Amino acid sequence: VRKLIVEEIDNGLSKAEASRKYQVSNASIYKWYARYSKHYQASIVTVVEHVSDSIRAKNLEAELERTYAILGRAKAENLLLHTVIEKADEAMGTDLKKNFGVLHLRHSKKTTSK
Repeated sequence: VRKLIVEEIDNGLSKAEASRKYQVSNASIYKWYARYSKHYQASIVTVVEHVSDSIRAKNLEAELERTYAILGRAKAENLLLHTVIEKADEAMGTDLKKNFGVLHLRHSKKTTSK
């Protein structure tokens, strides 16, 4: 029976008329049509990105660029400080990297007097 109803729809009977004629819900008619019709083609699903999603993506890209800029500045500052320490080592004739901890510990030790 369902296939006959769908065949009538394929031959020109509207889905609403078929629903009234056979006293069947529109939902059933559409399901049967999708399942049994020779003319039915599944519709293509289009994904639509909301404006808020694209704005959020742009904000994340901007934040990533700022983070990379901060990281680049920190690396440059680190390189500069290492260069300053090397130049100070050459000028003072010592190794500040090795001796810094020793000097620091020497001044921080408490002396006890008896």
